Amino acid sequence: MLAAERQRRILDLARREGTVRTTELARSFEVTEETIRRDLDLLGRRGHLKRTHGGAMDSAAVLAEPPHSQRQLRQLDEKVAIAREAVKFLTGGETVLLDASSTALQIASELPPDLPLRVVTYSLAVVERLATHESIELIQLGGLYDARGRRFSGLLTEAAIRALRIDRFFFSGGGLDPERGISEPNPDQARLKQLMLKHSTWNCALMDHTKLGVQTDFFFASLDGLDAIVMDREGRTFAKSHLKNVSCVLRFSR
Repeated sequence: MLAAERQRRILDLARREGTVRTTELARSFEVTEETIRRDLDLLGRRGHLKRTHGGAMDSAAVLAEPPHSQRQLRQLDEKVAIAREAVKFLTGGETVLLDASSTALQIASELPPDLPLRVVTYSLAVVERLATHESIELIQLGGLYDARGRRFSGLLTEAAIRALRIDRFFFSGGGLDPERGISEPNPDQARLKQLMLKHSTWNCALMDHTKLGVQTDFFFASLDGLDAIVMDREGRTFAKSHLKNVSCVLRFSR
């Protein structure tokens, strides 16, 4: 296969899936990982892809947030593993705030059935996931509904969060930059999460490897202001190289 044809197929795959991984591409095209890295670097220089740790993502996905249905399916195995590690922080009787990210939705799925918690969220998907959970006291934050993200936001959401005590806040973002922190492609979500970070006693970011080294448009969280970051296994290399000096706890899924 000619290099140009392989690069076209890589770009088609990135646009369809949102992200591509170097190891998987090398195996699929039966070439070395170094060959794939050169392909990704070329596509990155041309503006078609955004290079990430261990692969690349569709450059359009950096500028526009995909709908919830698409986000929920991307890196699903990694998100489930991250969620299983994150729930180990929880103890009974706490008030836990979950954002509207697809990774936080997996936390809702992994909550132990006998652990009594109060869960606060502005995600309709989280409410649906926990609606029949007998040990959960569930609080839905209202506001202006965003059908694309299946979530609420705005002044009413912000007023509601100020009226509650939050012990732990679990959230994700569009990208994690070692110097500038965690960012969102949506300005309203960035502002809302910034408020929630200030209002919560303890904060934890949930980041799969495709978001490491990525910058989206609106930064809302510095790494030094976090209590913990949970990543998947492939995040270890990035953390060793770029997060050696952060003060928060780093956890990795198995």
